[in-house]
Amino acid sequence: MKFVRFVFLALLACVSPSAFAQEPAPAPDGTPAKEEQGYKIRGLSFLVDAPATGVFIHDPTAKPGTPGTAFGIKNYLNHELSVVPSTADNLVVTKSGDSASIKDPASVLAKIKLPDHFKKGIFVFLPGTGKAGDPIYRTLVIDDAVRVFPRGSIKVINLSPSPVKITLEKEEYPFKPGESKLIEKPPVNDQNASSMTAMAFKDNQWQRFGQTLWPHPGQKRVIQIIFENPQTKSIELVGINDIAVRDN
Repeated sequence: MKFVRFVFLALLACVSPSAFAQEPAPAPDGTPAKEEQGYKIRGLSFLVDAPATGVFIHDPTAKPGTPGTAFGIKNYLNHELSVVPSTADNLVVTKSGDSASIKDPASVLAKIKLPDHFKKGIFVFLPGTGKAGDPIYRTLVIDDAVRVFPRGSIKVINLSPSPVKITLEKEEYPFKPGESKLIEKPPVNDQNASSMTAMAFKDNQWQRFGQTLWPHPGQKRVIQIIFENPQTKSIELVGINDIAVRDN
């Protein structure tokens, strides 16, 4: 499969930006606007090829004929999101807004099981298993409610097949393959940054694959994703800043 670190850019040309929800504007008298009810979701793509058409999220428990919600998937995180009017514990992502598409294997892109108490979050789209009958994408769900992903914190996700350890200043954070951890109060130096060293256990030895400074997120948040490059088989790390933290 062709390696594309961040994709779905072509998707944005297929779906009008007006289809995506944004921070609601207050009324002229300053009264806060009433927000739409439902799951508030942002989409992030990683290591996958872009679909040929637009993407829609469906509630499989909705009344037949209920159209899907246009879903924006990007290579960055900002204030734009999709509001899915649902309380179901699972969702289906397809290439069509037609509710019948959830029963068409050729149209289904992903089936997503939501964690308990989920209300808002980030869907990270990853390559699927490749097994016959499985959707072409699997989805990592990140609950980005401030109560579980606070301001000023770093969420590290190890998508690689290797054990990894991240050292910030003198504090070490180990990660098993597939494991994620939240670093709520990253240790910093007098520059308000963390000296970071990343090591992966490969070929029966620890190998360094990253060394840099991680600035403190301040009032924002950062997602750090560790992955294996499909072409080089080397372990790599990329950071994604969440520049629009919503407290609700």
